[in-house]
Amino acid sequence: MMVEKKSMGKKFGLVLAVVFTFFTHWVVFWFIWVNSGKTKSEAAQLSAKFPAKPHFLENYKYILDYRHNVFIRSLFNSLKLTLFSISILILVSSMAAFILQRRPGRVSKISHKLIIAGLIVPLSVIPTFWVLHLIGVDGTLPGLVLVEIATMFAFSTMVFKDFIATIPSDIDNAAIIDGANLPQLFFRIVFPLLKPVTTTIVILKSVEVYNDFYNPLYFMSGANNTTVQLCVYLFQSSFNSNYEHLFAVVCMTIVPPLMMFLFLNKQIIGGMTVGSVKG
Repeated sequence: MMVEKKSMGKKFGLVLAVVFTFFTHWVVFWFIWVNSGKTKSEAAQLSAKFPAKPHFLENYKYILDYRHNVFIRSLFNSLKLTLFSISILILVSSMAAFILQRRPGRVSKISHKLIIAGLIVPLSVIPTFWVLHLIGVDGTLPGLVLVEIATMFAFSTMVFKDFIATIPSDIDNAAIIDGANLPQLFFRIVFPLLKPVTTTIVILKSVEVYNDFYNPLYFMSGANNTTVQLCVYLFQSSFNSNYEHLFAVVCMTIVPPLMMFLFLNKQIIGGMTVGSVKG
């Protein structure tokens, strides 16, 4: 009898969660999408009704052609920023986590405390900009990539470190006995085992970099270096009375992360739950 009640409670909670996300996510998305296909006068009413005379193609074409394809350039910049930042982040944070976990000692303890401090201490704009200027990458995409990696390194390293702790060290010893050196041990043996947590970090941090507004605003300048979030901000001031164009920009902006979540949601859940129970 107790098992039946627990099962019914879980089902009821699942229904409530679905209803909650319907009103907080899908209704909002529907409102933005339908208004992106309306005329200027109809969109000004800000209703959730489907447009009487759809203008989806006209509105989206206008955004893509606006100011010599500024939105396409901004989207391309955001995708490059995300790709380079996440690729390097996964490489350096996983290697750092492997060393911290497998080589306990004084240096590892000090490094661990410094990384933990990185989760607490906020980013300081002026010293960071000074360092970027000192190495000659201020206002450039490589400089912004370094900033993104630095802000996400602490979290990613800690997640990798906790996951590596669930991998038996006997695997390392067996590989070394078979003649594997340290790079071979990590890249051929350990790193493939990190696929679930790697997938989770890739997805979550990709969305974070893609949606980042402040770091590109502070550390990357120039009309050709605009990211997609800065482009939306510029469109907001340009289309403050043209809601149909503003909503069209928002719809195109949220498509990449939305597609990622729709196709990789199982990997996200798997990466978050694997390793939570040791045995």
